[in-house]
Amino acid sequence: MRAYNPMTVIRQTSRHILKMFFVEQKCLECLDFDKDKLYEIQDAFRTLPEKILRKVEVVMRNVFNFAGNESIMLRVLDDAQQQEIEIGTEFAELKSKYDRAFYIYLHHRDLWDKHCAFMQVDNLPSRHWCRCPNLPKRTPATDEAARLELGRQISAFFWQKQVRGKKYMIEYQRRNNDLHYYFVYLSDYANSYEAWSEDSEELERRNETRVINMVFAYDEHFGTLDTYNLGGKNIAIVLQKIFCDAVLGHNLVDKQILKSAFDIDRLKYRQNMPHAMPHVGITRAWISCLEFHHYGAGKRRTHRMTLDEVIRNDEIYSVMEHDLDRENIALSLVSVRFVRVMLEIELNGNKRRMAIELTKNSCTLKSNADDLRKIGELFIQEHEIDVQPNLF
Repeated sequence: MRAYNPMTVIRQTSRHILKMFFVEQKCLECLDFDKDKLYEIQDAFRTLPEKILRKVEVVMRNVFNFAGNESIMLRVLDDAQQQEIEIGTEFAELKSKYDRAFYIYLHHRDLWDKHCAFMQVDNLPSRHWCRCPNLPKRTPATDEAARLELGRQISAFFWQKQVRGKKYMIEYQRRNNDLHYYFVYLSDYANSYEAWSEDSEELERRNETRVINMVFAYDEHFGTLDTYNLGGKNIAIVLQKIFCDAVLGHNLVDKQILKSAFDIDRLKYRQNMPHAMPHVGITRAWISCLEFHHYGAGKRRTHRMTLDEVIRNDEIYSVMEHDLDRENIALSLVSVRFVRVMLEIELNGNKRRMAIELTKNSCTLKSNADDLRKIGELFIQEHEIDVQPNLF
């Protein structure tokens, strides 16, 4: 993931969009964004009071992440289309990705807030997600009693095992029609942390009890449960059993826990390249980003290739083969870490584009609208990327 830098956001955003943003934030009124030089704007930004700077940087950091990930903006636009929200003709005229992100923030705040919240979930490290397939396809309990029971059981487990988690809170959000998210907040061990004082230049040491974060994402349509936690597979087994008991009324057996759900390594072979599936509406498919690692000169090396637009659907393979041949590396020594598949879809007379990002442990399909998500699931199953149906 790219390292956030507010100066990058200021540099890459057009002046009139910057002016609209800072006017909305009620700061930097002294600047003439049409005439002042870039370094003058950046210097003025550095002088913002601490409280205002924190508020501004929260938005700018999200703009930075929106602009750096094509998939996020595609999901925003598709969500707007599904809700029949008119984005505006001026949006299509914006060339900068940063301008487009700021435009959504300034003119469509509901869309912005929704996708910022789930962007944080989608960016959680994939190695800490575990998938549980083949669950009953039933509507989960979302009422307060079910949430309290879920929290009570999780709290009791962590209190008995690790003497933490005595306080808890469970939040529920429905992402799409069939996709249900449960956010778990537990109290962690007390500790001392350093922080800069808001009222002086002093560094303070504060005793705080911070939060343990966990996420459950249950797909009612496909009967799958994805769990995020930092405790590893053994903790995931317990958490998913608790969730099935408290929310689904289902007794889960251990063998259903699945750590690596997606066989993305097969996509390194040209013969396995994604292809169109007209019978479900997919008119074109290609890989726009591929990241792999291999061992060379005594250490592991990582290589990432990204293509914005392609003429031939197999262009990523030509680039990969060229780079591997140059270093004399056999394809059998390559292990794929990340892949982004782009799909062009015709659905109900509308042309739409969807990005599917996959690692061995995670897939962004759950972040799309229901109709696109179901098409995407069929796509990764037909291409034998989703291996879980063959494991049980």
